[in-house]
Amino acid sequence: MKKVRFMSVFAGIFLLIGSMSCSDGGSGDNSEEIVTLKIEEGGSGFVSSTGEVKTEYAGWTGTGYIDGISDGGNIVYTVSAKEAISNAKIAIHYCNTEASRVRGALVSVNGSLINSENPFAMTYTFKGNKTDATEETVAKRWVDTAYLENVSLKAGSNSIIITGAPAGTYTAVGGEPITIADDQKGCLNYVDYLIVVGKGISYGTDTTKYISFSCASENETAGSVESTASDSSVAENSEVTLKASPNAGWKFDCWSDGSKENPHTITVSSATYIFAHFIPENYTAPSGLVGYASVTTDAGNGYTITGGAGASSANTVTIASYADLVAKKDLLSSDEPKIITISGTISTKDNANPLLSEKYTIGSNSTIYGDTSSQGRLQNIEFVVDGENVIIRNMMFGEVISWDGYTKSGADDALSLNGATHVWVDHCEFQSHLTPQDLDGNEITSGHNYYSTDEDWAKDFYDGLLDIKNGSTWITISNCYFHDHWKACLCASGDAAPNKNTTTGATDTDMRITFYNNYWKNINARQPLFRWGKAHIFNSYFVSESSEMSGKSTGINCRAGSEIYIDNNTFENIKTPIGYYNDESASKTGNWVNENNEFNSCTNTVVSSSTSYKPPYNWTPKSASEAKTYVQSNAGVGKLTASDLK
Repeated sequence: MKKVRFMSVFAGIFLLIGSMSCSDGGSGDNSEEIVTLKIEEGGSGFVSSTGEVKTEYAGWTGTGYIDGISDGGNIVYTVSAKEAISNAKIAIHYCNTEASRVRGALVSVNGSLINSENPFAMTYTFKGNKTDATEETVAKRWVDTAYLENVSLKAGSNSIIITGAPAGTYTAVGGEPITIADDQKGCLNYVDYLIVVGKGISYGTDTTKYISFSCASENETAGSVESTASDSSVAENSEVTLKASPNAGWKFDCWSDGSKENPHTITVSSATYIFAHFIPENYTAPSGLVGYASVTTDAGNGYTITGGAGASSANTVTIASYADLVAKKDLLSSDEPKIITISGTISTKDNANPLLSEKYTIGSNSTIYGDTSSQGRLQNIEFVVDGENVIIRNMMFGEVISWDGYTKSGADDALSLNGATHVWVDHCEFQSHLTPQDLDGNEITSGHNYYSTDEDWAKDFYDGLLDIKNGSTWITISNCYFHDHWKACLCASGDAAPNKNTTTGATDTDMRITFYNNYWKNINARQPLFRWGKAHIFNSYFVSESSEMSGKSTGINCRAGSEIYIDNNTFENIKTPIGYYNDESASKTGNWVNENNEFNSCTNTVVSSSTSYKPPYNWTPKSASEAKTYVQSNAGVGKLTASDLK
């Protein structure tokens, strides 16, 4: 089962004052009448939200509607009751403009979740022209959910918290069957206001903020976690005590916040997801790991990466054919400890449409090895890592076809880290071709049905070799060989705002990545392109030798406020080896430190920009010239023995 996780960024907190309507002419005071409260964002009875107020789709009331409630987010309201009642009713006035975006809403009253099996259905209502405010359009676009009945409220103040439902299939409030997809878990559609109906109720005045909180074992096979928190939201600044209990054969290593204490007491002052990391007893970590995959905080608190160590014999398997890959799809995406050996080339070339690329998800607690005797290689197949605690070594990735000149293909990048945490990619090779080829190595020319005259077709035929985004953090990329590609490595997706991920809760600002001992040859751009987070790049060799690239390519592209410590690397025949390359405003530039790097036949001068950033861990670099020699002999596949891959 996938772990419950959180969204760590608050887009806004609102307090204060609003509107109310009462049936039977009621005034909204603590009378004996049946009262209907409509609690608007920012109004009376509204406490806080992790979302933000929007006004794009006409028909809302109050000051707008709440958008941006993702996994772990919430909306908090408060209602007062003259005396305890057990027959209150609750509904949500909402809008859903996308038919494919089925979501559900859960309600907690005074810390108790009351509809976990029957969420409110937030299915498609109507889209239309955003600004159309005609009565007919508004009536279709903004609707009430069914009412959740027989809700108990205590005398005095009551806290009501709305959150998104987990992925799954449910019978919703009112009997409607709904299925919430994994990418919609924890999310809400546009919320205009909350409706509460009951005898003698009024807007509450308790402005206590409630913070999203969840905890879990990173590996449920290894151990479990108990918490003193009774719900997924706790009052701001509450103390919560956690206890990690390892199963037989395992031991507790650390909490994700770096603490080694067990039990561990924390104060929840912002949205929090914390997990316990367990490792097998008598475990020996693989040698050679340096950098962010070995820590779990900016203070450098240690983390012992284990990947699939401790996997059962059933989960220790070899994939040696395309059919094997398809058969093991569920195992690959699970969070159970697993050790997967890829033997030989796994390709789509024998499929009915051989150039249609495919992608497979890699879950938590995974080790992926390329066989040392029959090199493991994926051709036109993307692995997407979206879990925690993952090791990938001695693998070849590449030739993933992104665009056939007319339509998008099935995958994008050779390897993608999407909201992944604690990942080590080591001694791997990433490559495509500077001229599009089919999977047999034949150049695609005008006689081929995939050929296009679009001037960007050749560069976009393959997308990225390694993309790291959506809050992926605590990553090390080492001893890898990147070559013959136009756009190699993208870290974070956009300049406008840091992406956030509904699985891990982190944003691109949280990214922490180390690159070292890597060989970058004949790459046009993105070596890497880095936004928002922090990175350390050392002891690598960047060179352009081909006629397409020599003297024309760009190296490390620092954008969007990122901070990069760059030391002891060699750059040759690179037009701009380090800098900010973009036509947008200078406010989107990143910051970098240029320390002991060598530049040979590079066009543009490199200086340091303004940052005091330095990685929090220890490393012992080679000189730039030593690193150049080293990576040409040691980076890439085929350098490890079977004993290295235990």
